[in-house]
Amino acid sequence: MTSPAHAADGDLARLSLNTATTKALTLAEAVDAAVRAGLPAVGLWRDRVQEAGLERAARLVADAGLRVSSLCRGGFLTAADDAGIAAALEDNRRAVVEAATLGTRELVFVVGGLPASPGAGLPASPH
Repeated sequence: MTSPAHAADGDLARLSLNTATTKALTLAEAVDAAVRAGLPAVGLWRDRVQEAGLERAARLVADAGLRVSSLCRGGFLTAADDAGIAAALEDNRRAVVEAATLGTRELVFVVGGLPASPGAGLPASPH
């Protein structure tokens, strides 16, 4: 499968189907939907990649003639104990490897403050 020519001419060149918007579809179905819509790229979420398997996910996208615009998500560096910190760091290392294997330089991180951070739990400033 290859994307329609109009995706490469600039009309849709920067558009990507994000798999968060296609939760009811498998990764293969989402890739097929992107191809049918003439989109040149897919933004993948790690849960969909893990369901398909990393190597198979990379092949599905490449064989369809698509590129991976981003991989979502890493982050969640909010643990307060050593075990939680180590687990989060290991998960983020896996996310970097997954992004590289999928051929994207864009790894989206969702982060936040530690529960004991100064100001945690305080109302937002009105200013």
